[in-house]
This record gives sequence, structure tokens and C-alpha cells, in this order.
Amino acid sequence: MSVGGIIIGLNSNEKRVLDLIKQDPFLTQAKLAEILSINRSTLANIVSSLTQKRYLQGRAYIVNEPADIFCIGAMNIDRIFQLKTTLLKATSNPVNSTVTVGGVARNVAENLGRMELSVSLLSLAGIDADFEEIKAVTQPFVNLDHVKALENHNTSSYTAILDETGQMEVAFADMEICDQMNAEWITNYHLQIENCQFIAMDLNLTQSAVEQVMNLARKQQIPLLVIPVSGPKMNHLPENLKGITWLIVNQDESEEYFNHKVKTEDDFLTVANLWIDRGVENVIITRGTKPLLYLNQTKEALYYQPPNNPRLVDVTGAGDSFVAGLIYGLKKEYAPSEAIHYGITNSYYTVQSPSTVRKNLNAQLIEEERQMIGNCQIN
Repeated sequence: MSVGGIIIGLNSNEKRVLDLIKQDPFLTQAKLAEILSINRSTLANIVSSLTQKRYLQGRAYIVNEPADIFCIGAMNIDRIFQLKTTLLKATSNPVNSTVTVGGVARNVAENLGRMELSVSLLSLAGIDADFEEIKAVTQPFVNLDHVKALENHNTSSYTAILDETGQMEVAFADMEICDQMNAEWITNYHLQIENCQFIAMDLNLTQSAVEQVMNLARKQQIPLLVIPVSGPKMNHLPENLKGITWLIVNQDESEEYFNHKVKTEDDFLTVANLWIDRGVENVIITRGTKPLLYLNQTKEALYYQPPNNPRLVDVTGAGDSFVAGLIYGLKKEYAPSEAIHYGITNSYYTVQSPSTVRKNLNAQLIEEERQMIGNCQIN
């Protein structure tokens, strides 16, 4: 409100933002932050405050503004076959089978949506029953407005064979449609990407598309988290990795990228340093049940021991749930050391579920589970 023409109840930054919006209601968040020389997260908090104080009527003044978090990458149908006995080659094996919705970027997005964060998915699908199944499961939690269905293409599918204990024996991925996730495709979504506040991208995109997203993130100062997916996809990363705020990678993927075999703990730390030297701001290297390593530009190494899990059911969603838990912690503005614990927590409880994304997951539950996990840092 105003008294004698003077706006009250606002601090100086809020007044500056409000004045700019009055002058040009179509200014994007990126442009507002640039004009005011503040970062994007600060600008978003100011806009939220102005909305709560009713100086702004929602957020419609920002052109084509997507959700807070933008997940870019694959969506697919997962078909999981768990062996009842030891695998025998060249013959029929008895299994229990399930069909679920998956895809790295999609899984991360659903996790985040279930934890009550605002998230959009940018992906491609075929015009088929698999896409309809994906929509039915995902749409309650994720904005799918930016998912395009292509004619003459099949929705991606992933098939995994697990041993009796739930560990993966082998997996098969039909991801041909991901070849269409190229630089030209990304160009169509520059505005939406530039106006989000956090990007999570898997490496199912082509290298040209990966580089475009990295350049956009670096230019707009948007935190970018990258999930490699698999060893064969490591060649989708360029040599210059500036623009990647977080890289969540496992030991095998690191060995593949650098052609450097890890034989000792010193080798493990060396590989982490190689990621930082390439321009990554924060790297987490996982290795199953062994301690994971976190390293940033200060090069202070922190190790975390994932707790022993006596109720293991299916490890398929472990990595994606870890990433989502980490992002949740970062979006709640926890320190990286604490955000990593949220990643460990979400992964720990997800592998106890037969679903790639837990159906009971919500913000209150993850907070309660975090308290039960305790401290996993071992140095």
C-alpha cells in the first residue's frame, strides 16, 4: 500500500523490482536480475515476497515462465525382470516382472514433484500407449507442457534383468528417440530454460544439446546439475565443463570419461580432482555401497558412507532418487554437506520399494526420514 504516494511495507530491493515491473510488465526474471545486478535466486525471492504482500497478482507478468526446476532428458517405460534363481544362459529363466514409468530426467522430476517442489520436464516421446502411461503417472506431479510427441518414433523403453537379491545383471535401452534431443531441439526452448531457477539434465541429450544447455546455464547463472546416465553416454560431455554446477557420477563413468582406472583410494581422489580441473564446481562420485566422495573447487574432500540396507528390494531408482534428494536439499538452501544427506536418505528408502519412484514420498516424509538416517559423513 502507499501513504502520500510513498510505498510502505517494502524494502529497497522490493521497491526497485516493483518499479521496473510497472515500467515494463513483460520483463523476464533473467532481465530483472541483470538490470539490478543480483542473482536469480535473490530475484525470485523478491518476486515471491511481492506476491505474498499482494503488490503483484501472481507471476503472469513474466513471459512463458516455467516451473522453478527444469528437468531435461529422457522419459521411458521400464520393464524389470527379477530372476527367481541364478541366471542360466541359452534357456528360459523364471522371473517376476513389472512394468513402470522411468527415464532419468523423468524419475528425478517425479521425485521432486512428490517432495512438493515446482518442476517441469523437457523431453520427447512417441505417439503411443507408452507415452499415455507416462502421462498418467507423471502429470499429477510434473508439468509436461514442454514434452513433445513425435510421429514415427517410439517412446523410449528400458529393460533390466535383476538377480535374486535385486542387483542388476544386465539392462537394455531402446533410446533412439533421444537422438532428436539435439541443439535444434534445445533452441526451441531457450526462453523457458533461461527463466527457470535450477536445471537438472541427463546425458541422453546429444553433445551439441548438452553444450547449449551448459552455455545457457553459464550465461544466465543458473545452477546446472548433470547426471551422466551410463558409461557409453560419457562422450556426450564436452572437454570444457564450465557451466556445470553439480556433477553426480559413478566411478565407472568417471573411469570411462578420463580413461583412468581407479585401483586405489588415491586414484579415486585423483579422478575427482580431474573433474574439478575441467571446470565442474561440485562433483559427487558414487560407488555403490562403498563411501561416496564429494569435492568442490576448494578441493576439500568429504566422504560419506551410505548406511547398510537390510531391506533391499530394487536398486533401479537408487541414483535418480539420490539426485532428487540432493536437489531438494539444495533448493531448501541447506549446505552441500547436508543436501548430500538428503540424497542418501531418499536413495536408502527408495531401494526398499519395488517402485523406481516411491509412491508414498512427500516433503514431510523425507524430512522425517532424514532425521532417522543420522550422520553419514566419515571424515
